[in-house]
Parts: sequence; C-alpha cells; structure tokens
Amino acid sequence: MKTPQQEHDRAVARAPARGLSAFIATAAGAAIANNYTLQPALPEIAREFHTPLATTGLVAGSMQIGYMLGILLLVPVGDKVSPSRLVFLQFAVLTVALGLAALAPSLYALALVGCVIGAMATNAVHLATVAFRAAAPDERGKAVGTVGTGMSAGILLSRFVGGALSERAGWRAMLVVSAVIALVLAVLTYRLLPVDQTRSKERYRELLGSLPALVRRYPLLREGMFVGACWFFVFSMLWITLVVAVAGPPLDLNAAQAGMFGFAGALGLFATRAAGRLADRRGARPVIAGGFLLVIAGVAIILLASSSIPGIAVGVVLFDIGCFSAQVANQTRLLAIDAASRSRIYSIYMLAYYAAGAVGSIVGPVILERHGWSAVCKLAVVIAVVGLGVTLMSNLTARKARSKDGIPELSESVGSDGKGL
Repeated sequence: MKTPQQEHDRAVARAPARGLSAFIATAAGAAIANNYTLQPALPEIAREFHTPLATTGLVAGSMQIGYMLGILLLVPVGDKVSPSRLVFLQFAVLTVALGLAALAPSLYALALVGCVIGAMATNAVHLATVAFRAAAPDERGKAVGTVGTGMSAGILLSRFVGGALSERAGWRAMLVVSAVIALVLAVLTYRLLPVDQTRSKERYRELLGSLPALVRRYPLLREGMFVGACWFFVFSMLWITLVVAVAGPPLDLNAAQAGMFGFAGALGLFATRAAGRLADRRGARPVIAGGFLLVIAGVAIILLASSSIPGIAVGVVLFDIGCFSAQVANQTRLLAIDAASRSRIYSIYMLAYYAAGAVGSIVGPVILERHGWSAVCKLAVVIAVVGLGVTLMSNLTARKARSKDGIPELSESVGSDGKGL
C-alpha cells in the first residue's frame, strides 16, 4: 500500500507526461488535418482550374492514397527508428510539400503534391506510438485515447478551419498557413519529444515482409480491417460529398458555412472516452455494432433533412459519434493482439482503413454528380449495414466458441501486458 507521500510523488512525476500527451494530441490533430483542409474549397479549386467538380475528387483522393502509402512504407519504420525523429523529419517535409501545393499550377500538380502531403501526415500515427511509450504503464490506454481524440478533432475541425480560411483568403493562402504551422511543429517536436532508443533487429525489408504473415495469423485483425474499412469508406464519402451538396440548391452555403458542419460533428468526440470505457466492460464488438447503428441513423436523418441545416447537423453528430465510437473500440482490441508487432499491426489496419477512405473520397463526388445526393446516402447505408452484419455474425460465432469451450465472457480489451484477452 502506497503512503500519501508516495502517491503525491507519483502524481507530480506524471504531470509532465500528461502535458506531453496533450501536446502530442495537438500535434497529431494538426498533422492529420492536412488531409482534409482543402475539402471545403473543392468548388473554388474547380472554378480556378476550369475542371468539372467531380475531377476535384482526385485531390482529396490523392491525399488519402499518399496517407495509405505512408502507413505501408513509413509506419513500420517506427519499430526500427525512433518515432520521435520520424515525426520531426516528416513535419519538415510536410512544410515543403504544403508550400509547393500553394504554388500548384494545375489540378494534377496539386494532386501529385497532395500525395506527398498525405504520406507525411502519417506522423500522426508515429505520435500515437510516442504517447504510448512515454506514458506510465497504467495510463497508456488513456494516452493513446487522448491522441486519438486529437486526431479526430483535427479531421473534423480541419474542414471548418479550412473552409473559413479559404473563404476569406483563398485556398492557396490557407495552404501557406498550414505550412507555417507544420514548420513550428517540426521545431517543437524535435525539442520536446523523448527519443526512444529501442531498435528492432529486423531489416526494413523484413519488417515489410512480415505484414502479410500477421494478416494470415490473426483472424481478429482481418475482421478489424474489414469493419474499419466499411465505416471509413462511408465517413470519407459522406463528408466530401456533403460539403459539395450543401453548396448547391436549396441551401447554397459557402465554404465557411459548409465547414461549420465539421464543427457540429466534433461533438461526437465527447463520446470517445465513454465508448472506450464501455468496450473495456462489454467488449469491442457490442460498441462497434452500436456505432454502425448510429451511423445508419445519422445518414438517414441527413438524407431526410437535406433541406434543413439543423436537421443535417443532428444527423452529422449521430454519424460522427457512431464512427468515433467504433474506431476507439476497434483500435483497442487490435493493439492488444501482439505487443511485439504493435506498430506493424497498426500499419496493416490503417492501410486497409485509409485505402477504403481513398476509394470513398474518389467515388463520392462521381456518384453525387451522376446520381445525386440520395444515391450517396443509400450507398452509405448499404456499406454500414454490411459492416454491422459482419460484426454481429463475428460476435455470435465468438460467443458460441466460448460457450462450447466453457470459457467465460471476456472483453477484447487490453491487459497491462499488451496482450489480448
């Protein structure tokens, strides 16, 4: 039993770690926001480059593809090189890429640089690893959750901030502001982040070569990849088309007004901690299933209230609560699979996740232009129903297996040793 003085000393020692966790969360949110800040400005970009609106999906899609490539090629390096140093290097390259994007002479040049921006934004994933390793053993889950909240806030608020800056100063000026922020974060992360001296003995080629074996080895990883891909396809498709749809009749909103829906969606972040606690008590699958139900309900409300700003806002809040809750529960169980391969498992999951997001970002504007807003919403519901069905079937199969083997109900959460239960 600890004395009051020991408890006090422990609390004092943890105070800097909490401050570091908050800084890391802020940096992660700012990093990943670069994948989304241009979305409210897509109509403006289409007008400037005299291209069809559907073609601008290449810009958003290229950033998701770049992020996907970064997840595949850069994130596993965190097992061999200190993630803190990778964060600094990627922020530095991100600064240059954002500056070049602000000078892009054509849509295709912007899309090409966008791919680099997306790849460098994966430093948000490295930051989650830094937070996990820097936190006390009994606060690691909380630290990762804090970073996850920062990333989610960055994704949502990026549309509001990007829309407001683009409306007032133009999308090129908005990219210059983003470049300045990236430069400041490069300096701060270099000075503040702890350097982890742990190194994997595997070569880079061996790290990448082990990824398919991990997918084959863990059925839970395959399930997590599929359901995560389902809701992020829907998330990316709906958000990129929503800001375009509300720019036309009957609402005719400008970029700043459309970005306000991202601010409303940020309310969903308040559900993430509750979702994590519920996943600890009840297991991940019930939380994921509930998340899909909220996604379906949110999309239905958005469709039915497509001419009402308050109605769309309510639908967006439910939609984002569903997505964020499912994401927290899914990440928790996947990070528990194998502590020795945590970075690579996370890389595999996020690769599937953002591949689906890239497809959603590209397909969404095409469906919107050819078939209308209702077709986008109907496809979103179909994909969410598929993800819900897989989750429910997997949960039923797992319950039957535990019952047959006489194993009591256990959650899919993480123990202190990092191994799944």
